[in-house]
Amino acid sequence: MCLVTQPFSQNMKTLLLLLALIGLHSISLFAQESKAICDEIDALMEQIKIAEAKAKVDDALSKFPNDFEVLWRASRVYVVFGDTQPKSEQEQIYVKAKEFAEKAIQLNPQASVGYVRRAAANGKVALFKGVLSVKDLVKQTKADAEKAIQLNSSGPQVLAVAYYILGRTHLKLSETPEVMRMPLGLAWGNLDDAIKYLAKAVELRGDFIMFRLDYARALQKDDKFDQAREQLKEIAALKVQEYGDEERKKEAAYLLESIKGK
Repeated sequence: MCLVTQPFSQNMKTLLLLLALIGLHSISLFAQESKAICDEIDALMEQIKIAEAKAKVDDALSKFPNDFEVLWRASRVYVVFGDTQPKSEQEQIYVKAKEFAEKAIQLNPQASVGYVRRAAANGKVALFKGVLSVKDLVKQTKADAEKAIQLNSSGPQVLAVAYYILGRTHLKLSETPEVMRMPLGLAWGNLDDAIKYLAKAVELRGDFIMFRLDYARALQKDDKFDQAREQLKEIAALKVQEYGDEERKKEAAYLLESIKGK
């Protein structure tokens, strides 16, 4: 009896070990393929090939629907892709971006990038609908940006975006009188905090046109014209990195001309 059982038991152990090694190899190949696709998505976004990046994201989602790295990139790509589409289609695209970010947060709640991506998507929906009509989205945007800053677990570029979103939220709210925002629980929005957070975003990533332009707008609104001009002059020499940067350069030049002599 022992002579039969012992070899069988040893054979089973060997078989299980072999299956485990095969499984680990498959997981490794799976991870390598996922990373390669994510790298391609990043490269396409850097080249501002938004439609191609969106197609690559959709392909990645079909293969890796529960991959954290794929999901947060999907949210980012969909937000920018929404900006390129007709206004009638934008809201549903931004909502989809939010859904991807929420899945990413569920998979990795300690990664700040998921909260940044949800804040960006919610911010787009809020701007689309009008911030005073979607107070809960505005509050969630602020909370997610603050959570991302608190975690600070995804690198300085993600942290810069978190500060930018927080500053941009304050700046947008400050355009409406506080008395109108107070009943909605949005009285916290103010120009001082907008300037503070946008300055931090620029400090962390001074090569990003969007950050400097909104920082200059906040400074100009606060009658700090010399500082606003400094930011706007810097923009002319900055590299185009995002969809819309060419237009932002034009806006910066126009704003610089409009505050000349002030």
